[in-house]
Amino acid sequence: MTVVVTGLGAVTCFGDGVDALWDGLLRADRLPVPAPDTCGLPEHPHLYAAPDPDDGPPGPGPGGVTPGRTSAMLVTAVAEAVAEAGLERTDLFDAGLTVGTSLGDIDTAEAIGPEGRPLAVHEVAAVVADRFGFGGSSHTLSTACSAGTYAVSWAAELIESGQADVVVACGGDAFSRVAVGTLHRFGLLDPRHCRPFDADRAGMVTGEGAAAVVLESAESARRRGATPLAVLAGHGWSCDAHHPMAPEPSGEQLRRAADQALAAASGAPGAVVLHRSGVVLNDTVESTAVGDALTAVGGDAAVTAGYAPKAVMGHTAGASGVFGCVIAARILRHGLVPPNGHVVTLDSTGPMEIPHGGPLPLSRPSVLVSGTGFGGNNAVLAWEAIR
Repeated sequence: MTVVVTGLGAVTCFGDGVDALWDGLLRADRLPVPAPDTCGLPEHPHLYAAPDPDDGPPGPGPGGVTPGRTSAMLVTAVAEAVAEAGLERTDLFDAGLTVGTSLGDIDTAEAIGPEGRPLAVHEVAAVVADRFGFGGSSHTLSTACSAGTYAVSWAAELIESGQADVVVACGGDAFSRVAVGTLHRFGLLDPRHCRPFDADRAGMVTGEGAAAVVLESAESARRRGATPLAVLAGHGWSCDAHHPMAPEPSGEQLRRAADQALAAASGAPGAVVLHRSGVVLNDTVESTAVGDALTAVGGDAAVTAGYAPKAVMGHTAGASGVFGCVIAARILRHGLVPPNGHVVTLDSTGPMEIPHGGPLPLSRPSVLVSGTGFGGNNAVLAWEAIR
């Protein structure tokens, strides 16, 4: 069964909306700001901060608990995606929902301490489902930083297996003192800014945001008169089971997920939206594994554009994989790969062509999205233009 995307939504450090995201990616000059909390660190951490939602937090969640920033951003992103897809509330009664998040509404837990009743990670999906009236199956995927790619892939499986005609896949995460403190302790934070393709990169910088895509069967889109924006040609996932925080050095399992995603695709993609976050080992393993997968399908990795959006929007954790899919759809629409930001000396560890200084024309109408996460969780999706 063919799965297509018919709606996109985004909340980022650039503001609300997919247009703001795309414009920011093309400028490629965004820098982080000081985080709202020092987290007790000697150096003030940085953050690619999203603006406060215009409508404030959604209404009371499960048990009457007020939701936090992640839920609020998800509601805004889903609203945009649902509107673009032309879905009414009555259309969502049978629709499914998948939510990728690393920590959910962690700000509510950090604010009240252990004696309070914060929303659990999985309850973020309940907030979104209640706000829009989703009546189909609802799932929360919390596979660390690959949660977003898992959410999109799981949504596709619900459609391919006939369990749903329409599924909204979304992902979101907000600033967390706990997360930043942990990353700092493990030496994974860049004290300046995120620069995944610079030879002097020194780690990641966290970001806030939420993204959403409306997936549906091609038949459902035709029946509704909706305009497909891209086709999901294939998807795959795997797990290294190697280390809680470091990837398996050979990249064998990530390569396996990429092979699965490319198995039904029309050859090698014109671009790859990489998970690449500025952590040297992780970045190197990902580029090698994906490059090998491209070669295996007869592609020349040296002429496939490699793109890492975290340079200008930070690591948005559970949202990052859904952002990758939103960006892939926009790359296909415009036929352009945005420039990689903050490249002074280009890193030479990857096999792909790396646009910097200006956008690069998309060589082939297809884009691969790679997602990895702590614990060795990998998910890869292959997108193609509508023909």
